Amino acid sequence: MTDFRELIEKNENHYIDFLANLIHFDTSVIRHGEDGQEEKAQRYLAEYLKNMGCTVELFEPDNEVMKNYPSYNEGHNYKGRPVLVAVYKGTGGGRSLILNGHMDTMPGGDLNKWHTDPWKMEIKDGKMYGLGTDDMKGGLSAEILGLELALSTGFKPGGDIIIESVVDEEGGGNGSLAAAAAGYKADAAIIAEGTMLNCCTVNRGAWLVQVEVEGKPIHASLRGFGENAIDKAVKVIQALHELETKWATTRRHPLLGPATINIGCIEGGVAASTVPEKCTLKFDVEYYPSEVTKTGERIKIDKDDIVREVEDYLNLMASGDEWLKDHPLKFTWYQDCPPYETDVKEDIVQTVMNAADKVTDGKSEIAGLSCGCDARHLTNIAGVPTVVFGPGTCHNAHVVNEYLDKEEYLKAIESFAEIIIDWTK
Repeated sequence: MTDFRELIEKNENHYIDFLANLIHFDTSVIRHGEDGQEEKAQRYLAEYLKNMGCTVELFEPDNEVMKNYPSYNEGHNYKGRPVLVAVYKGTGGGRSLILNGHMDTMPGGDLNKWHTDPWKMEIKDGKMYGLGTDDMKGGLSAEILGLELALSTGFKPGGDIIIESVVDEEGGGNGSLAAAAAGYKADAAIIAEGTMLNCCTVNRGAWLVQVEVEGKPIHASLRGFGENAIDKAVKVIQALHELETKWATTRRHPLLGPATINIGCIEGGVAASTVPEKCTLKFDVEYYPSEVTKTGERIKIDKDDIVREVEDYLNLMASGDEWLKDHPLKFTWYQDCPPYETDVKEDIVQTVMNAADKVTDGKSEIAGLSCGCDARHLTNIAGVPTVVFGPGTCHNAHVVNEYLDKEEYLKAIESFAEIIIDWTK
């Protein structure tokens, strides 16, 4: 492996300016990805990658094509929201590598709470503040600059290196889905979401669910003659907490925290003086891609089994309620974010860990990712062994005063240079 420390120090200002330029573009999604404004940043990056010697393609995701794939999110507009795919062609004989990152960010929230301009990166006490520094323009920048650093030494990769700068990750991942559907594949892939430079080989899946609970409205003074839909919804919530506790005590994955259920939204009633006729719950079900049995056997989990288990548990509860047994709960499973899992024995895992161990002095680990990400499209659709590895942490994502540690960012650039040389030679 090459010692890049001197080159990193020499080029530090360039690396910081590169990220600052990307932060300057407001690429926040609109209505949770139904629309967006990534185009200017994508075209800026396309010119940069062309100057690096890449062949560049910009294309808008096609809903008619994507709707045929699992975990597609409908109702999103992609006019003026191109996916960018840049290919640095190898000389032949080496393994190919996809480096994936998303250009879009979440909105900035209450801008009065920011102590810096979200779109003007500032460094304070070693922290680079700005919207998207952590999630995930920092990781995307590190991948590109890692390639630039490797090439600066005269290295000529044998395998192709494919940079994917995608849109609408925050709205559900259709950008990476579009790239996978377009046929982009490689021998391995890395998504540079923030993992604190740990190598993540798995994450939990997420099903978003809506349950409608029916009541019987009447004047509040006569509540005993009605049926309160909100009260019945509370029974649904209690049952979900019971199911979550059951999972915590019976299900295990060596790299992941417990499977969880989060109540995210509750809507019901029209006035304090009326017994509510209807209550709607929306909740998130986080589930494993596989689990370890009592005997140590690893078994895959079918997401449809999760649906049945949740519905059966709630329907069993409802069957014991005099009102709900005759007024069944109505379920809508409206967004699916499947998990991904890559065998820890895959070569890409060892390659990433070799580089990370060198750069972090052995502090990196193989781990599981707490949040959802686009790795599911690369593994489940493109069939590419994929890991998630990058600077930052989920704790700094989607927050006011988002920041990325400068030293970790520089270590990520060094790590990607090491990975590219080792993998594609």
